[in-house]
Amino acid sequence: MEFGKKHVLIWGSIFLLLVALVLAIRHLYVMFAILALMAPLSFVLARGTLEMVDVKRKAPGLMKEGQRRRVRLTATNRGLRRRYFFTLSDELPDGLEATDESKGEALVPSLAAEEEFVFEYPLQANRRGVYRLGPATLEHTDLIGMFNFRRKAGEADELVVHPTPERIPNIWSLATSLRAPERPRRRFKGEGTEFYGTRPFVPGDDLRRVDWSATARRGQLIVREYERAEATDAVLIIDLSASVHRGEGDDHTLEREVKLAASAQQQLLDRGSSVGLIAVGEENFSVPSSPSPAQRSKLLDALARVQADGRKELEAVIERYGAYLPSGGMVIVISPRLDAKTLPIAGRLLERGHTVSWMIVEGPEDEESRRDELSARQLAARMTDRGIDSWTVAPKHDLAISMRRARRE
Repeated sequence: MEFGKKHVLIWGSIFLLLVALVLAIRHLYVMFAILALMAPLSFVLARGTLEMVDVKRKAPGLMKEGQRRRVRLTATNRGLRRRYFFTLSDELPDGLEATDESKGEALVPSLAAEEEFVFEYPLQANRRGVYRLGPATLEHTDLIGMFNFRRKAGEADELVVHPTPERIPNIWSLATSLRAPERPRRRFKGEGTEFYGTRPFVPGDDLRRVDWSATARRGQLIVREYERAEATDAVLIIDLSASVHRGEGDDHTLEREVKLAASAQQQLLDRGSSVGLIAVGEENFSVPSSPSPAQRSKLLDALARVQADGRKELEAVIERYGAYLPSGGMVIVISPRLDAKTLPIAGRLLERGHTVSWMIVEGPEDEESRRDELSARQLAARMTDRGIDSWTVAPKHDLAISMRRARRE
C-alpha cells in the first residue's frame, strides 16, 4: 500500500511538472508544488506525535496457570501540544493471551497536554513460566498513510505464572515392598482431622471444639481431641536434561513433568509432609525440604522457572545434591527417560533406605528416537520387579486419567 502511494506522488508530480513546462500554465506549477510537498509535510507533522508520551503499566506480578487478571496501561502526554490518532498496545509472548476483542491494543483518538488515557484488558495465563510484559508499543501513521512511526514506551514488568496443580491418585498408598497396603504411620494427639477422644475443657482451648452433647451429660465443658498422621518427608526430583525431553506445547514432556511435580507437592503438603525439590538445569532451582506454609509458594515459583536445558546426567545431579534427600524419607523421581540406566539409579536410592517412587513421563511416539530405549510400560515393570513403586504418565490427557501405577504380574 505504501509502495503504491509513493509512486503515485512521485510520478504524479513529475507529470504535472512536465505538463506545466510544456503548456506554461501557472496553476499546474502550484499543483505540482502541492503534490511534491505533500509527503514531506505529512512526515514532518507526524514524526513527533509519539514523542513525550509516557506509558505506565499496572499488572500482576504473579498468576496461576489458567487464571485471568486485568492489566492497565496509562498513557500520559508530557508534551505541550495535543497528540492525535495513535495506538497503544502490549505485545504478549506465547503463553499469555488478551481474551477480549481488543487483543491488548487500543486507539487513542486525542490526548491533550498532561492528559491521561487509560486502557485495560483481561490477560489470561495459558502456560506456566516467567514472562516479560513490555515495554508498551506506540504506533502512529501520518495523515496520508505513507509513513508508520513506532516507539517503545514505559518499562518492562516480570510476570511469574505458577503451574496449577491437579488432583492425582495418592502417591504414597503402597509400601516399598508392595505388600503392605499403606506405609506405617504414627499417630499424634492434637490438631488433625480424625477423632481421637474427649477430655475436660482447660483455659486456652478453642471453643469451636466443645462437644455440647457431652457437656450437657457431664455438667462440665468437654472438648473433642483429634489425631493426625505423622507425615512422610519427601523430595521431588525432576529431570531437566535437555537430551531426554521431547514434544511441543502443553504436551512437551517438561510441561507434563512440571504439572505432575506441582500436583504431587500439593498432595504431600496437604498431608503435612516436609517437601523439597531437586531441579538442576543450566540454573539450580532446587528447594530444601520444609513443612512451613511458605514452602508451597517456593516450590511453585521454582517449578514456574525451570527449563529443559540441563547438561548433567540425572545420576550426577542426584549424587551432587544428595544432601537434599530425607533420611529414610520418600524420593519421587519424575523423568521421561526410557533407558535401562535408570534402574541402577533407582536401586541405589532404595539401598540407602529411601522409599522410591519413579514416575515415567511418556512423550509423543517417535519410534526412531526410541529405537534403543524401553517402552514406558517395560521400564515400569522392571522397576516394580525390583520393589520400586513406579508409574507411567501418558500424554494428551489429564494427569488423573493418564497416571497408571505399575503392578507385579
